[in-house]
Amino acid sequence: MRNFLYTAVLALVIGAVATAGFYFLQRDPELSRAARAQDAMAWLRLEFHVTAAQEAAIAKLQSEYAVVCTDHCLAIAAARKRTAPAAEIAALEKTCIDAMRQHFTQVAALMSPGEGRRYLDEVLPRIDSYNHAASPNVGGMN
Repeated sequence: MRNFLYTAVLALVIGAVATAGFYFLQRDPELSRAARAQDAMAWLRLEFHVTAAQEAAIAKLQSEYAVVCTDHCLAIAAARKRTAPAAEIAALEKTCIDAMRQHFTQVAALMSPGEGRRYLDEVLPRIDSYNHAASPNVGGMN
């Protein structure tokens, strides 16, 4: 029984050390900083290898889309505040989701094909569960 306890404790310690080592070897400090700061452009540049020209085009697209996104957020918030019928709120949320999907597809089109596909694989699955409580961010859809 004593040997079993020593073996179990040793296995747990080795597992913890291996996990910590793997974590520290795999993490990217710049990427972590971008996520903590919710800096979408830094995240795109670092994670998807966006060039300076691509970054400028994406920033312009993002700036234009921010107006659309704000309008959608305000419309959804106003409908919820006045307790609009569920169908009306659902329609506004669908409009928002469709616009996000189109925007993300446009962003991906500005990247290299492989990185654009990877970007869409990362962001599109999050859209359907998006709760429309605030604008989407780098840390994930809320």
